[in-house]
Amino acid sequence: MSTQYKVISDCFCLTSGSKARKIESHLNSLTAQGWEFVALDPVMVMGCDVGFYLVLKRVAASSAPTEA
Repeated sequence: MSTQYKVISDCFCLTSGSKARKIESHLNSLTAQGWEFVALDPVMVMGCDVGFYLVLKRVAASSAPTEA
């Protein structure tokens, strides 16, 4: 089985509400496509949280088990 990983980076989230809405938007659209949440890391600039890295994974469609 092969696993695919996707890393999404988003910077310039000026408020925590903006950051939460962006994360929620990415998760809603990608989980519908079969991606699973793995990790969320902040982007720091001079000690200020300005964005995030979102890591997702899924089993590659070509290696997914099939039933006969």
